[in-house]
Amino acid sequence: MKGKTSRVLYYFLLLASLAFKPSSCSSTLSIGKKYFVRIVNDLDNKPLDFSCKSGDDQINRSLPTAGSQFEFGFRLGFTTQFNCDLRYSTYHAMIIAFRDDEALLNDCGGVHCIWSAREDGIYLYRIKHDDYKKWYDWEKQIQT
Repeated sequence: MKGKTSRVLYYFLLLASLAFKPSSCSSTLSIGKKYFVRIVNDLDNKPLDFSCKSGDDQINRSLPTAGSQFEFGFRLGFTTQFNCDLRYSTYHAMIIAFRDDEALLNDCGGVHCIWSAREDGIYLYRIKHDDYKKWYDWEKQIQT
């Protein structure tokens, strides 16, 4: 009986260690680590409004002039995603400003994701490349 108990304990500890071992696909993501999202108004003399939501968190802001920006920080949970609705004039874009995805964080370049709103779309600043890459297009808002 003692041997069976030892084997059960061994398998339990083995499974527990595998369950809590970081996987190779999320090696740069750390639960509890602080991450940041920055929204920059790079529109030509037009105000930019945006609202971002993740779980119970809601952020609503207006960036009135070109060059104005807003940054918010948060700690990574088990599943963290910030969806943002950006609006200017008669256009809007729904973007995923942050999610616990290694590919997105690799493009961001680490813990900061910087989004630039321009007339032709929404761009992500790629720190490692020191450039901006277009990720989203604007859509014409439906007037009700």
